[in-house]
Amino acid sequence: MCKTYDAIYELVNHTESDVLICFLDNVKIEGKLYKCDYEMGKEKCYDGIITLKDAKIKCFNSHHDDKEKEFAWINIPSKQIKAFAYKCCEL
Repeated sequence: MCKTYDAIYELVNHTESDVLICFLDNVKIEGKLYKCDYEMGKEKCYDGIITLKDAKIKCFNSHHDDKEKEFAWINIPSKQIKAFAYKCCEL
């Protein structure tokens, strides 16, 4: 499993917010972290995939700076995440 994936799910237990802000190459994504369900002792999550609910995506491309898209759910491969923080840590 990816260390970023592990860190995201470990650190959420020590924050005041479950709203994750993550940065990919030219994109900022913010949304509520979906915590994996456990059913009959088995985790119902995909290794290395971060799922955000009510996600807002902002592209840092010179042609689309002002545009923000919203999604009910989005899945992000954790290997693509360059940096992340939780909403409570944002200044």
